[in-house]
Amino acid sequence: MSGTYLSLTNSVIARLNEVQLTSANFSSARGIQIQVQNAINETVRYINQREFNYPFNHATATKTLTAGVVRYSLPTSTKTVDYSTFRLIKDSDLGTSGGRLSVLDYNDYVNSYITQEDEINSTTAAEVIDASETEIDLTSASDFDSTGTVYIDNEQITYTGISSNTLTGCTRGANSTTAASHSNGATVTQFDGGGIPRHVVRSKDNNYLVYPFPTKSYQIKFDYYTFPSDMSAHDDTTTIPARFDPVIIDGATAFVYQYRGETTQYQLNFARFEQGIKNMQTLLINKFDYVRSTYIPRTQHGQLNTSLGVI
Repeated sequence: MSGTYLSLTNSVIARLNEVQLTSANFSSARGIQIQVQNAINETVRYINQREFNYPFNHATATKTLTAGVVRYSLPTSTKTVDYSTFRLIKDSDLGTSGGRLSVLDYNDYVNSYITQEDEINSTTAAEVIDASETEIDLTSASDFDSTGTVYIDNEQITYTGISSNTLTGCTRGANSTTAASHSNGATVTQFDGGGIPRHVVRSKDNNYLVYPFPTKSYQIKFDYYTFPSDMSAHDDTTTIPARFDPVIIDGATAFVYQYRGETTQYQLNFARFEQGIKNMQTLLINKFDYVRSTYIPRTQHGQLNTSLGVI
């Protein structure tokens, strides 16, 4: 664990020979103290905004898919996503054996598969629905088949007719689902097609969609890298390991000098800060580069491949 927001702040304040803070007065800092607090957060943001995906920001997300829903949002703190890690969780009750989802290019999806979204119709409940109700009022039923099956949350409901915007002759908890209560405004969906998702697609808005769309509440997992939020309380910590606290302190010191317009001190500390980031990259990201650098390409007969410039 890294140093706290308070300890990092005081380390920089000490370099500047200013009055340090305590946990009691941290939230009422003023003057140079506030500048240092801001500089600490700016430094952490600077480190995390770099193109490197540091292992200390790695996370795994689990998402329960919704029947009839194609498009999904990434976690709000997402920096980058490893789409090759999307996988379906094994669930014998749902008939899934698990396995990785193959990545489908968005343009290929649009050209060949986007029509799946035309097979989905949805509206909302116009009332609170209890678990035994057999007539269900909808906001609009104009796009629904005269008889069929609808999905509300994790429940499937079959119906035998439609009167105005009311589904009639409803059988609750159909297809081995469980009858449940649903709120006024709950999404009601009907669709044709779908199945167990086999592909994941990165959408143009940097979220994702699945193909085919799910017909049950399947679960998926994927790996991603977070972009942590700023610290605010005195005992908040960063995701950056404690051994790199000096890098944060160098960066924050540089930014404070920049705020003050002290160019020489800013440049001196910022150069040390950038070197610290390079060291972080070497230790945390490129530490196996030496393995790659010793690889010697050979032909299929075991001879040196001189066409690649290896001598």
